Amino acid sequence: MLKTIRTITIIGCLMLPLASFGAGEPKGDRGAKFDRELAAKIHKSLAKDDSLKAYAAAVKVNVENGQVTLKGAVQSDEQSQDIQAKAESETIQVTPIDQIDTVVVHNELTVSPN
Repeated sequence: MLKTIRTITIIGCLMLPLASFGAGEPKGDRGAKFDRELAAKIHKSLAKDDSLKAYAAAVKVNVENGQVTLKGAVQSDEQSQDIQAKAESETIQVTPIDQIDTVVVHNELTVSPN
């Protein structure tokens, strides 16, 4: 019986770090890796969209703690809104259901019709 208790205790001690992995992160802080992957996903999505791919290179996508900021120059308000909608769509797809209402894409794109 003592051997069984000792074995259970040892296994519990070994499993505890695995069970608490990531538990110290605040709910809104998903990590730098998540941020990089989301930024890359948004950029890739813009580059694949026939109506937006010509402007994808001019758009800088910055993601920090899951919050997306778009910067750069586009030719019209419509393009700016389309790029924001695409970024929001990609962000919502990777956001847990209970955090969907926290999705914010900051659109700092400027219209420069040149």
